Amino acid sequence: MSEVVALEFLDYVIGISSIAIILLTVNKAGPLYRWVGLSFLVLAVISYITVAPVDEPFLSLFGSLAGLLALLFLLPCMSVVIAIGRYDQALGNMISNGPRPTATTFYKRTSLVTYMLTLFLNVATIPVVVSAVSSKIKSLGKEKIQQFFSHSLLRAYAFVLLWSPTEILVAASIDITGQSYLTLLPTLFVISILFMSVDWYLHSKRYKGVHIEALEAGEGIGQKQLAKKLRQMALAITVFILLVLLFNSFGTQTFLFTVTILIVPFTFGWALFLKRGKRFRTLAFSRVKGNARQMHGLFFLFLSAGFFVEVFPYTGVFDQLQTMLHHMYENYTVLLFYAIIGFFIFGLALIGFHPLISIALITPFLGDVVAAYPYGVSVLLIGAGLCTIMIGPLNVTPTVLAMQLNVNPYAIIKRNIPFALTFLTFIILVAYGFSVLLG
Repeated sequence: MSEVVALEFLDYVIGISSIAIILLTVNKAGPLYRWVGLSFLVLAVISYITVAPVDEPFLSLFGSLAGLLALLFLLPCMSVVIAIGRYDQALGNMISNGPRPTATTFYKRTSLVTYMLTLFLNVATIPVVVSAVSSKIKSLGKEKIQQFFSHSLLRAYAFVLLWSPTEILVAASIDITGQSYLTLLPTLFVISILFMSVDWYLHSKRYKGVHIEALEAGEGIGQKQLAKKLRQMALAITVFILLVLLFNSFGTQTFLFTVTILIVPFTFGWALFLKRGKRFRTLAFSRVKGNARQMHGLFFLFLSAGFFVEVFPYTGVFDQLQTMLHHMYENYTVLLFYAIIGFFIFGLALIGFHPLISIALITPFLGDVVAAYPYGVSVLLIGAGLCTIMIGPLNVTPTVLAMQLNVNPYAIIKRNIPFALTFLTFIILVAYGFSVLLG
């Protein structure tokens, strides 16, 4: 809002609203979100009292991560239009349709359906796919079932979000570097498909000769109907990307802001195309309202962290870190600098930090390198942030999957750490390569 109308009082409205939400959600947040959020909040208050940034009004220090929450708040509209169009049912049937496929084929189908549904359902993809698949792979045993889902779901989920315009890490990283989404899209898409192929190859070796149960031939959705659904989904994501690029070319609003304001009219237009506009309005209101209740932890964590991120640059610790990183950037290779950033995000994810918060913390130190290598830094931030989806206990996706399988989140994420490290290393090398070529 403040990006469209540059009026100072709007910053105060956002600040007052943020403080009210923090107070209202602190007791409703889960234990992990509450303690991490309180840690940020206490550090921010102490830092503010100590340094008291006189050039910034107190109420203007709460809005840095509010835009991200707005996008998360509205994302259920995507899942509504997928549900009323029955795209999730069609893709769910595609997984198990056919006579006794090999485990390799079943893994690829599960991974592919997760990849496609995530573009629209986001985290809601996880329960949809688990419910469609779990009864078919009971013969694999408990350990292999956990491995099957942690690999096929979390990896595909991360790969597709690497280039998705509705992914908040993509939007936030683009706003940090100022790089065009259109120029990043080919690189991100190629990396996505490359690692999807690598994952499939690895599991073709792992599941070689293993068969599982499936639906009898002829059951499920027809091929023509499935092809129609796939064409509609492909058209929808193409139109959405074009709309985002078109609207983002006007004015000075951020990429994140453009994506956020387009979600509701785009999904409503899609529902009208399906002739289910009334059903969409009813379900969308219900889902968004329910989503708000489920986001208490994220609201408290992100708004508290946003306050800390705004105050942190005024502290002495920030000055010392900036001096150290500037020395490293000036005197050592950019590859080392990228490695430090990437493993900083990865390491904090392992101990519970959401990648958005890690990126927000590191952003003030990136001024020089962003100015010199905006493309490389964009690839680095997006790739490093999204690889943590496979291994971050504070990421919603592993938590939802763990709840579906009735296991501890760490039992899920530990199975992806070696692969995620490989992915991160590749991202760092690609980012460095583009920096050398384009620098």
